[in-house]
Amino acid sequence: MLDSGTSKQDLIEQGQDVILIDGLLLQTQIGVLESEKGRTQAVRFDVEIRTVAGYRQIVRETGAYVSYADTVHFIQDKARDGGHVELVEEWAESIAEFVLENPLAEQVTVKVTKPDIFEEAAGVGICICRRRP
Repeated sequence: MLDSGTSKQDLIEQGQDVILIDGLLLQTQIGVLESEKGRTQAVRFDVEIRTVAGYRQIVRETGAYVSYADTVHFIQDKARDGGHVELVEEWAESIAEFVLENPLAEQVTVKVTKPDIFEEAAGVGICICRRRP
C-alpha cells in the first residue's frame, strides 16, 4: 500500500523487469538416439526475459514492449513445424536468438528439459543465459 504522499508515478523502477514463461510443455521431435527419431517427446520450456533499464517508461511512452506471447508462439511453431531437433542446446539457442531480436530484451535465460527421460528426475536438459553485447 502506498503512503498518503506517494503516487504510482513516484515509484522508482529498480533494476530490470523479468518477463516469464514458466513450464510450457509441448510435444516435439527431439533427440540424437535412433530410438528418438521419427517420434515426438514431451519438452518443457522455461524462459526469463530481462528487459532493458527504464522498460516501463519506454512502454508507457512508446507502446513498444516485450511480448511473452510472441515467444510462446515461436516455440509452438518450431515444435509443430521445425522438424527434428537433435539437442536441447539447439532449442535453447534458437529461443535466445529469437528473444534478443527485440531491442527491449537485454538478457534471456532459457531452460529446456525433457521430463520423461529418467523416472527419478523431474527433467534433464540445459539452461543457458545470453545477453545483448
